[in-house]
Amino acid sequence: MTQQYRWTRWVLGLLVSLCIGHAQAPEDDLEERPAIDGATMPDDLLQRLRMHQLPTTIRAPKAPPTKLVLPETVAPPDDRQPDRVGVPAPATMPIGYVGDVPQGIFERAPWHTQPDGGRIKRIELHSRNATALRVIMTDLGPLELRVYDPVTMSAFGPYTAPILNEDGTWWSTIIFGDTIGLEFYLPPGYTTPPKTLPRIVGAFYCYADFYGSDFYPQSGDCHTDLTCYPAWANSIEGRAIGRLTGTTGCTGALINRTGTDFCPIMLTARHCIQTQAEANGVVVIWFYESQTCNGKNPPNLNTLPRNDGALLLKTDFSSEWTLMGLYAPSRSDSFVGWDSGYWSNWSTATSINHPALLPKRIQFGTKTTDSGCLGASSFYTYWAAFRTSAGASGSPVYDASRRVRGTLSCATDTDGDGSGGPCANDGWYGRLDIGFPELRWYIFEMANPTFVNRAVAGDPGNDGSAERGTAANPFNTVYEGTFCVPSNGTVRIVPGNYNERFRVWRPMRLERSGASGVVRIGAP
Repeated sequence: MTQQYRWTRWVLGLLVSLCIGHAQAPEDDLEERPAIDGATMPDDLLQRLRMHQLPTTIRAPKAPPTKLVLPETVAPPDDRQPDRVGVPAPATMPIGYVGDVPQGIFERAPWHTQPDGGRIKRIELHSRNATALRVIMTDLGPLELRVYDPVTMSAFGPYTAPILNEDGTWWSTIIFGDTIGLEFYLPPGYTTPPKTLPRIVGAFYCYADFYGSDFYPQSGDCHTDLTCYPAWANSIEGRAIGRLTGTTGCTGALINRTGTDFCPIMLTARHCIQTQAEANGVVVIWFYESQTCNGKNPPNLNTLPRNDGALLLKTDFSSEWTLMGLYAPSRSDSFVGWDSGYWSNWSTATSINHPALLPKRIQFGTKTTDSGCLGASSFYTYWAAFRTSAGASGSPVYDASRRVRGTLSCATDTDGDGSGGPCANDGWYGRLDIGFPELRWYIFEMANPTFVNRAVAGDPGNDGSAERGTAANPFNTVYEGTFCVPSNGTVRIVPGNYNERFRVWRPMRLERSGASGVVRIGAP
């Protein structure tokens, strides 16, 4: 008997006991269901953001790096499921683990004075058998950091004042390969290095085969290259897809909203991103796709555009949806459309994703029923042509009008061991029409002005609709409000101290709500 499995890191074990039915829209749902088409960022806006599109180079390539050795990366015996043997419906597609690093890494590297009076130190950390590496560190203080690949010399950054996790640490971007380079720059004006300097306190060691073949001996090559279908590969729906790399691998997509202001909001599955710590550490890789139909040499991941980190905006437990706002402008220019109405059975279905973390693949099939691993909160699709695998979690399913109807949550276990198998011919997608009453405040009914009040409790875990950005239901952080408000709109903030640090990339006005009082941002 086949099993259903959930892709990535956690299990909604009790959901399978929910009533399996064919319910239509909830009784308290909206009378009229909106639909929005996809959109491509206009050239003038894209040009202004072009500086953010591609990797750069380090400041001082001639400064000698200090090379240090990290512990060896060790893959578990079963890299699909290292520690849940025998557990039904386990989480799958782990890519690595957090491990220790030698003490005093930052202090071991000398400073090199630069012509501008600033100083540089370069550190390259190597772990045998690693397929990718990230470092975990404390705040950067006054330093700029560029994270680079010592092979291609592609660099990402500069990073300054990064947004920290709840534990006061920060995860660097990911470098694919067995060595990660760090270039720290101390601006001129410091006669001695400042007392507050970063500490490298850990690393994330990846063992997943990021460039592996999608050929499976038991079933043949079950995945189909998106590049073989130009009408999809060159479309909004193809370009909006990103590969999510955190502690596991998933897929997501940029989503359009009312007014098409290109606010960088991504959709994915809740089990891919469900906490702010996970959103802080997510890296979105764009345009990872074959250069030719069935091409065997995909682009080097270190040379592709990416986004680092996101703010968790809304999740919906029942439909398994997550919306997150990227910390920086999107590196892709395309945003998918969506339809929050009920999706009829026997409708055409298409999905684009990164199964097994491969370059983009595509599936064609039919939406058949409203049941599965999420009970009546999921749409079931059958893939008549082509297959998918773990890593595709969070990817959108499109209807015949190329609008999103759901996000991939789980599929049939094809080999019976609970790991998901390599070539699922179906999928259960968390229903947008179920999650829409909570998600709509960021994509359809964005309040303008958007209200913020630190004194309100908000939605626990961002799962709910108590925070809507309205005067009656304000957000409790300013940063949430900046993702909600339409471009050129106003965020009204109730006086008080808002212990937040963030950057605003779209035009908007931040103003005090009321006639008196002081708003302090960045103060506890």
